[in-house]
Amino acid sequence: MVKNITLFVLFALLHFTCQAQVSVSEDEYNGFSSRSFMQFNNFMTVPTFSILHRETATIEAISRSSNIEFQDASRLHIVSYSGRMRRNVGGGIAVFQQEIGVFKDFGAVANYAYQLKLGGNKKFTFGFNFFYSRRSLDNPRILTNGDDPLVNNYQDKPVVVFQPAATMSFGDLDVGLFFENLGDFNLKSSEFVTDFGDKTISGHVAYTYRFENTGGLLKDMTLRGLGVARRLKDDFSYAGNLLLELPQAGWVKFGYDKIFGLNAGIGINLTKNLGIGFSYENQNNLGGTNEVGILYRFGRNRGRGFSRQKPEVTILLPEDEKPEITDRRRNNYEDPEHNDLSDELKMAQDSLNSLHKKVDELLKLVQNQPISKERIKEVPARTPRADRDQSLPRRNTKPWREQAIIRTGGGAGTMYYTAIEQYKSLKRAQDKVKKYNRNKRNKYNARYVKDPKYNVYVVYIDRHSKKEDAEDQKHEINGTTKGTEGEDADNDLGIKKEKGGDKVYVMKITLGAQGETYKEKKSQPPARVRAMKNPTGEIPPGYYLVVNVFSKKAYADRFLDELESDGINADFFINPETGMRHVYILKTDNRAEAIQQYNNNLKGKYYDRKNIIEIK
Repeated sequence: MVKNITLFVLFALLHFTCQAQVSVSEDEYNGFSSRSFMQFNNFMTVPTFSILHRETATIEAISRSSNIEFQDASRLHIVSYSGRMRRNVGGGIAVFQQEIGVFKDFGAVANYAYQLKLGGNKKFTFGFNFFYSRRSLDNPRILTNGDDPLVNNYQDKPVVVFQPAATMSFGDLDVGLFFENLGDFNLKSSEFVTDFGDKTISGHVAYTYRFENTGGLLKDMTLRGLGVARRLKDDFSYAGNLLLELPQAGWVKFGYDKIFGLNAGIGINLTKNLGIGFSYENQNNLGGTNEVGILYRFGRNRGRGFSRQKPEVTILLPEDEKPEITDRRRNNYEDPEHNDLSDELKMAQDSLNSLHKKVDELLKLVQNQPISKERIKEVPARTPRADRDQSLPRRNTKPWREQAIIRTGGGAGTMYYTAIEQYKSLKRAQDKVKKYNRNKRNKYNARYVKDPKYNVYVVYIDRHSKKEDAEDQKHEINGTTKGTEGEDADNDLGIKKEKGGDKVYVMKITLGAQGETYKEKKSQPPARVRAMKNPTGEIPPGYYLVVNVFSKKAYADRFLDELESDGINADFFINPETGMRHVYILKTDNRAEAIQQYNNNLKGKYYDRKNIIEIK
């Protein structure tokens, strides 16, 4: 008697569970996918969600126990890999096992989604899930007193399902349809599981809101809402969910479903890649359901503490805008002098001061002795044009007048960027640059560049050819962005040092496809006055705006002629310690004037790299 009651309860539980899942018969194979996973396996909620709200690929695993107040309650286990595969392609694959009463479902889901840009902030995304499930009896759960025809004659039921969906996006708003069992075919009976008029169709509306001007645990906080209305065979169902993501900490989820009742969940980011979550829902008359999940995120993550990339909808480039892409290769000048010290290659140098040290070390190694300081007895006066070396042809180009550089990609340009932030959305990257540069307290000018490997826009303040230089700058700058102002003892420009704000980090980025050209705005670090030794007192004291350094007179004379032909009053002095010729375009006794001319590029005449050298 007890066994018969137990068997009856199990079959009754199966009936109620399947009825609650999708309101169809025991042939239902796909009840779990009608729920909103939101954080885990969200492409099962809507196939297009493998690309919408996703920036990186993830591995996710969940274990759900339904109606836990009953013995032998339903259980579901899913392991999946999904996310953005290319700029406009998403995909996923999942393997699952579901135990419902005396039945066991085992199967897999393959997902594909493709996004089309329609112009402006409008995008159309279509996708589908291809679903396979095999239902069989779970014999250890069956309790009978003898032979049961229902058990003995039961045959496994393999089913394949085609689940298409389409979503229209208007910025952060998504609206779409999902046909949950449009093509459900029983492979054994060669019949469709449901008639066309009984198909389950759902409509969804999602909105993503990103909070600005937040810090600490609330930094980059995102709120996402999802509403689903579902037409079942003999009923109508609806559900709504809110997901609050805190990239620095985790996430919180609340929701309601007409069938499943209230639900709530919480997640914690253990590291920048690894997170765990727990949720609970209370279904009327059938007890509670709990779910435990773990996820691991792949791809580029922001290297600041536990920060990670947050999901967003705006992914493709706007039609009328093109990203500012920067080449990472060193550009060679026409002559060997400029190969070392040209304005284009100086962007790979932290400062002219470090260059001086390297030249000194090189000369000492070659000559195996210090350079004699006695060989330079006096600083030459301005060299008349007639006395200058004319062996090198003068060039008619004026590259220092150009505010940008045209690069030709070669596919091998790699540089290390001192980055602030990164985004999937071009508009958000541009907004970040504008917002950062509007803050007068920031010492650096922000720009952005597209990283083709990870398809993100990196907002950065400087870049370097050597990782060590980038790391040095990172340690120097960290604590000097936004926040409370404080005095910088090492800052000889009198600029306030800002502490307690966002940290910068180093990113290695390679750009430049073969034959591709890019236009890059010339970069220049904040004005800084550097002191140069003048042991003999032969160089007149003052502040010099130095634009180039040469070891050979012919190259220095050619550069002086080219500058003067452009109306720039240039001259040079010789470093008594190295013998190098330092070409400058301004000499003044006023420190403020030197800084002003540095910042305004000599009133728009010289945009290449410059250095302010103080001679005492």
